[in-house]
Amino acid sequence: MNVFLLATEAVPDRSLAFTATVVIAGIGIVLATLAVLIVIFNIFGNAVHRSQERAKQKQREKLLHQMEQDGGVPEPVKVKSGEVPPPPPLVFQGVTPEVVAAISAAVYLLDGERARVTAIRRKSASEPSRSAWAQAAVLDNTRPF
Repeated sequence: MNVFLLATEAVPDRSLAFTATVVIAGIGIVLATLAVLIVIFNIFGNAVHRSQERAKQKQREKLLHQMEQDGGVPEPVKVKSGEVPPPPPLVFQGVTPEVVAAISAAVYLLDGERARVTAIRRKSASEPSRSAWAQAAVLDNTRPF
């Protein structure tokens, strides 16, 4: 037997009522903690979502301001029924309408109907798209078995 129990003459309570109380209290504490964590994560997720929406709105406003400085926002072309609309203006020479269509389709698939391609620009070769560590991770995680 345990020396502590012998010294204090403490007797463990093994009754059904005490055991049920301990089990119910333990489950209650776990569920209450889970509920608190759910509330905390929901609050955090809403805060992050709001900050991302604010950043997107600022980016849209900046883009519209830049477009207004560059010559204004282009007006939509009015086309009569049965008439073929003129092709959209190219942002840079060498960007074909097929490339614009492919990029627009990819953006639509990723972001849905609300997405709008406002400009297509060539990326300079001096700006790496990922850091060396990120490229190594991509290569490591996409390597065939």
